[in-house]
Amino acid sequence: MTSVPAGTTTMEPEPAAVTGAGPSSFLEPIREDLGAVEEILKHQIRSDVRAAYAISGHTLSAGGKRLRPALVMLSAHASLVQYPARTIQSCAAAAELIHMASLIHDDVVDNAEERRGRPTANAAFGNQISVLVGDYLLAKSIYLAATEGTMDVIRVFSDVTVGLSEGEVLQITAKGDADTSEETYRRIIEKKTAGFISGCCRIGGMLAGASEQTLESLSLFGLNCGLAFQIADDLLDYVGNPEITGKALDGDLREGKMTLPLILALRDTGEAERREYLSVLEDPEALSGADIQKVHDLIKRYDGFRRTSTVAAGYVAEAQKALVGVPASIYRDSLSALAEYSLVREV
Repeated sequence: MTSVPAGTTTMEPEPAAVTGAGPSSFLEPIREDLGAVEEILKHQIRSDVRAAYAISGHTLSAGGKRLRPALVMLSAHASLVQYPARTIQSCAAAAELIHMASLIHDDVVDNAEERRGRPTANAAFGNQISVLVGDYLLAKSIYLAATEGTMDVIRVFSDVTVGLSEGEVLQITAKGDADTSEETYRRIIEKKTAGFISGCCRIGGMLAGASEQTLESLSLFGLNCGLAFQIADDLLDYVGNPEITGKALDGDLREGKMTLPLILALRDTGEAERREYLSVLEDPEALSGADIQKVHDLIKRYDGFRRTSTVAAGYVAEAQKALVGVPASIYRDSLSALAEYSLVREV
C-alpha cells in the first residue's frame, strides 16, 4: 500500500501565486476572479483519501502562472456581454485542473525530478500513485465542467484533453529524431499547448454569450498566443536562469526533445557536420557537459536562438492581430499584453 511520505502535510495548501514574474498589471482587472478560482481549486482537490489530497495539494501549492484560468476570465470579460461569474470561474478552475493533471503525467513520462524549484509529484510520491492522482484531477475537472458548465464546454475540454494526449505521444515518438521538421514541431506544440490555450479563450467567450465573430477571434488569438508561449518556453530551456525558472538548463535536450532552436540549426548544417551532431544526439541521456556545449555552439553559429525568438514574436503579432475582432476594452488590452509577456517572461 502506498503511503504519504514522512513529513508531508495534507493540510490545506497555501494560496499559489497567480502572477508569476511580471504579469501583475495585465492580470489586475481579473484579480478578484482569480482569487475566486483559487478558492474553487482548493475545494475541488479535497479528498478523504489522504495521499490523493496530499499530491493534489503539492501540485497546486507549487504555484504557476494560472495562465489558462486567466485566459478564460479575460476572454469572458472581453466579450462585453452579461455572464454568470460563478459558472465561468468554475470552468476556469476546471481548465487549471486539466493543466495540473497534464503536468503530473508529463513529469512521470519525462522522469522529471524538479518543477518550479520543488520536487515533482513523482519524485516525492512515486510514479504509480502520481499517475492515478493525475487521473483523479482529470475526473475532477470533468465533474466541475459538467456541474457548472455546459455540454459545449465539456466538448471543448474533451477536445483539449485528446490533443494533450496526442501531443505527448507525438513528442515521445519524435524523441531523439534529429530529422524532426518544423512542421512536426509545430504540430506537437499546437496539440500540447496552443490548442489548450485556444480552447480556454473559446470557453470564456462561449459562456459569456459572445458573438460568433468574437468567438473565432478569441480562438485564433489563443492559438497564436499558445504557439508563442511554448516556443518561448522551449527557448528558456536553453538560455533561461534556473534560479528564476526553477528548471535546470538543457532539460529538453537531455530528454531528447527536439525543439525549435536545435531544429533550425540542424536544418542549415552541411551533411558532414549534420552527421557529426547526429552521433552526439543519439543517446540524449548520456550527453556530457562538453556535448551540451557543442550543441549550444552549433545553435549560436546558425543564429538559432535569435531566429527562435523571431518566430515567437511573429506568433505574438498574429495573436494581437486576431484581437481586432474583439470589442475594445481593458480586457482586450490585457489579452494583448499577456501575449506580449510570453516574449519577455523569465518563468
